[in-house]
Amino acid sequence: MPLPRLVWSAALLLALPVSCPALANPVPLETDYRFEIRRDGSPVGDHRVTLRPTATGLTAEAMSRITVRLLGIPVYRFEYQSTSQWTDGRMVALDSRSNDDGTITTVTARADGDRLRVSAAGGEGGGGDTGGGPVVAPLGLFPTDHWHSGVIGADAVLNTITGDINRVTMTAQGRETVPTGFGPRLSTRYVYDGDLRATVWYDDRGLWTGLRFAARDGSTIDYVCQRCGSSPTVAERAP
Repeated sequence: MPLPRLVWSAALLLALPVSCPALANPVPLETDYRFEIRRDGSPVGDHRVTLRPTATGLTAEAMSRITVRLLGIPVYRFEYQSTSQWTDGRMVALDSRSNDDGTITTVTARADGDRLRVSAAGGEGGGGDTGGGPVVAPLGLFPTDHWHSGVIGADAVLNTITGDINRVTMTAQGRETVPTGFGPRLSTRYVYDGDLRATVWYDDRGLWTGLRFAARDGSTIDYVCQRCGSSPTVAERAP
């Protein structure tokens, strides 16, 4: 029996207003994030984010590859890539493509005045099959690429795999030590609830240090930091 899809499913809530957190403290523009993806503790892939400055802000490129094997034979593959453009701390354009074991979904988002127009194609349900035209959301909506800690406090996010606007709450659940390629790093754990359920970690500089969520087959997916921006200062390291 094939493994269930690893992506999250969520209802599309077009009629509900959404708001975005304040952007007074922009995230540090570190140039490289690299994570090992583990399924129930075993490595199955990798995830990378590269940030590049532009004349008007920055470009963020994200890429994931997952291969699950059974007795050495690939039984599930997932590939994801996205490119987003940012100006004044807000996402003004996004193009993403995911291949979920043969199911292709594309998502595009473009700023239009003070709004963000989102379209999706392909996929199974969600934004890709609504057939109702672009989704309109406030400019400043954060995508589910997770690298931007400005998302803390948001009550909605753009699901870059489905194109849906996911209604969420984010709750801080304390500080703890997170393993990274530079050694243990003190980080704050935040838990997503609502249309999206996940746990994400950010350090004191707002750098993304970890991610965990449950796959639809019941396994646990962890993004374990190999490089989370630059090396932390002495004060930021775990004792």
